[in-house]
Amino acid sequence: MRQFKIRNKVYNWLNLNQNITISCLLCRADTTADQPLCRLCLKTLPMPENTCYRCGLPMQASFTQTCANCLKKPPVFDRCISAFSYDFPVNFLIQKIKHQRQIVYLPPLVKQLSKVLIHSYDDESWPEAVIPVPLHNKRLRYRGFDQSLLLTRQLLQSLPDTTSITMDTQLIRRRKHTDSQQGLTATKRKGNLKGAFTAKQSTAFRHVALVDDVVTTGATVSEITLLLKKQGVETVDVWCLARTPVS
Repeated sequence: MRQFKIRNKVYNWLNLNQNITISCLLCRADTTADQPLCRLCLKTLPMPENTCYRCGLPMQASFTQTCANCLKKPPVFDRCISAFSYDFPVNFLIQKIKHQRQIVYLPPLVKQLSKVLIHSYDDESWPEAVIPVPLHNKRLRYRGFDQSLLLTRQLLQSLPDTTSITMDTQLIRRRKHTDSQQGLTATKRKGNLKGAFTAKQSTAFRHVALVDDVVTTGATVSEITLLLKKQGVETVDVWCLARTPVS
């Protein structure tokens, strides 16, 4: 009886959220509390089209799934999937989340990423585990929350139960506090991250996904991928809210 009452309260709360009118976070038009970005704004968000299977960057129309750069020199990770291109207003929303703690902007972005992932793995095997890109304790204290961890938790709640994916926050640790990657060249980004992460000696996982808010040059996820593959992981996918149009 008690469980029935709890379920009933949750059901009523969800229904209430669907009927409460709020202002869209971008255009201020009327929308509902369960959809903080109106349908029009969601449709106009920059979404990647015709992207490379490996690096996730836009490429010209082709009969292959892989861009010319990846055919010549593929990245160390096996696949990159993003929900959006890192252009306005997505970049504005993500900056609000990271630097102003406006977590309310996160759910609609996560919802779109979950849709993209479900479509992407329609005929393929899901990873056994997801790993949020770890944040150093010093930056965590400054920021007040771990955006990749929060993103991963919300994302797993949005994916079908049949995926049976677990979240692992212990396999990869960030042992060195590094300068912000923003504004650095690809070469400097790579050097900035050298030795920043450490991994457990071994793992039973053979297919994992790294989760981050934005992938720019791919330096961070590449550094972690190298560690994972040394520990026996065979396939490393990258999931992100947004991918920069140019690496």
